[in-house]
Amino acid sequence: MLLTTLPLMFAASIEITPQDDLWAALKTLQPGDEVIVHAGDYDVPGFVDIALPGTEDQPIVIRAADGETPVIHGIDSQNTFNVSGSWYTLRGLEIDGGSHGVRLGTSSHATLVDLDIHSTADVGISCNRPDNTYEAITIRHNHIHDTGMGGGPGEGMYLGCNNGDCVMFDSLIEFNYVHNTASGEQGDGIEFKTGSYNTIIRHNVVHDTRYPGITLYGTQGKARNTVEGNVVWNAEDNGIQTVGDVDLRNNIVFDTGASGIAAKASQGEPVVNLTIAHNTVIGAGDACLRGNNFDAGSSITIANNAFYCGGGTAIKLAQGAGTAKIAGNAVVGGVEGAPVGTFDGVDVAAAFLDAATKQVYPAANSPLIDAGDPQYAAVDDFNCTARTGTPDVGAYDVSNPDNPGWPIQPGFKSCDAEPDPDTDTDTDTGSDETGTPGETDAPGETGTPGETGDDTATPTSDPSDGDETSTPTSEVGDDGGAPTSGTGGAGEGTATAPQATATSGTQDDDDSGCGCTSSPGGSLPLLLALVPLLRRRRR
Repeated sequence: MLLTTLPLMFAASIEITPQDDLWAALKTLQPGDEVIVHAGDYDVPGFVDIALPGTEDQPIVIRAADGETPVIHGIDSQNTFNVSGSWYTLRGLEIDGGSHGVRLGTSSHATLVDLDIHSTADVGISCNRPDNTYEAITIRHNHIHDTGMGGGPGEGMYLGCNNGDCVMFDSLIEFNYVHNTASGEQGDGIEFKTGSYNTIIRHNVVHDTRYPGITLYGTQGKARNTVEGNVVWNAEDNGIQTVGDVDLRNNIVFDTGASGIAAKASQGEPVVNLTIAHNTVIGAGDACLRGNNFDAGSSITIANNAFYCGGGTAIKLAQGAGTAKIAGNAVVGGVEGAPVGTFDGVDVAAAFLDAATKQVYPAANSPLIDAGDPQYAAVDDFNCTARTGTPDVGAYDVSNPDNPGWPIQPGFKSCDAEPDPDTDTDTDTGSDETGTPGETDAPGETGTPGETGDDTATPTSDPSDGDETSTPTSEVGDDGGAPTSGTGGAGEGTATAPQATATSGTQDDDDSGCGCTSSPGGSLPLLLALVPLLRRRRR
């Protein structure tokens, strides 16, 4: 009994109430510790930097008490949570205000889950410290809203840095609800920066943004990213904007100020290795799909999409299609630069159940049914349902009677593939890259210094085209080093950050945070009696 319980002496379960010093407790955590924060109000005292040295066997967990909602109140001049480390989880906290709600330094195997982040002066969640690395980060089922309230750029998530100055890889961004980011200067919903790679961005609900709902750039030649099953509406700019190095599939976009989906070269990255398949786009100020620089690109596929922009433009390839493969796309609206690969989508009423209420599951006898090109069929559809038979065009497959599944509406998307929010998944794929020790803010730093000069959002008025009138949306001055617009990829990859300096991890806990194993020991009855009193603190 003594041998099997010996490792417990290294893990503390720390109960925090508003009468306790939360921040002092967070700065002393060791591998295996769990902090349980009870309901109440907790004020940030100023600049606080937290290093969490968890391990795979003994992750660190900071969580809300079961059934309770602690509220952490930030201040505009500082980020509410500055965190770095490895194998750690933040779960269930409400974060009200701060410059950034949560800003990570170098981290590996970190999980941010079930957070409610709102009313920030700037960004909701950021992973954008220059020269830092972010490996196997899971951002899941978080509610991020009303960002940029202090006039900052105001992205919901800002992941990576301009020009690859910091990199996120092997990560997972899923089932988040991000909205009302238009108060900021830029306000992308989710922005994934140049050079970041091998990441999956899926099943997120994003609406009412100033810049694109989802913005990506190129990977600088590294593993491509996947963007699938997301829904975006009421973006004042493009709905989804990218460069290349990405598989963009099964997404649904409504009512955008610029284009529904847009792709163009940016930050030295060309439009290459880009697949746009089985997406549904309805209504756009510019075009349902706009592509620039395809003439200089390569390995581009546009297939089995439903582009419904009646009275406007369904597809606009400003410099032509180049070598792009185009097949099986239903279009309503004009087509420019795509000489093949489209067919008449008839109209919105014939194609969908009720597009006015966002019910874009194919109607009976829809022209989308069995109209796709089989060689470009996606495996699953928007509802995570396996496609069978001849593929249907757009985001849904109609062969399974369990569809149409989740009704599109404000709130979190649900899907058969959705994991239990209380069970984190390790996204580590085994790369051997090494994380860089994280930079930390100096006491008194106000937010995070901003990088300028990004070309966020395919400018809705592109100088290379010359016939558009919208205003370009370019980002200036995010505090963390990555402008919020661009076209690039998200990807999955792994790197091992130094355990003592960077903690990030996708492992959720069993609410014990122990990860205990037996350890050989001698005759230590006195030590075993004393350690629980010294190490296991309950407040």
